[in-house]
Amino acid sequence: MKIHPHNQIHQTYQHATEQVKKHQNPREAKQDQVEISQAAKEMQHSGIDATRKAKVDALQKQIDAGEYRVDERAVAHQFYQYWNERG
Repeated sequence: MKIHPHNQIHQTYQHATEQVKKHQNPREAKQDQVEISQAAKEMQHSGIDATRKAKVDALQKQIDAGEYRVDERAVAHQFYQYWNERG
């Protein structure tokens, strides 16, 4: 009786190929999920105080009008302070 090892290799290859195809099937792909904590849900419903809302609305108007400008030096300074305080 002759034993043909290439037959065993072919069967192993077929099995591996089937496993790869099974995992690549888009219908069986896992979906991403996001879970929001109870504290975050409460924050969403708690509302924004009037002062903060007025600031946000004013900034939004400036952005929409193209008038909002960022002070690059102030931003860089804040980053510098933040990283130096952490060290």
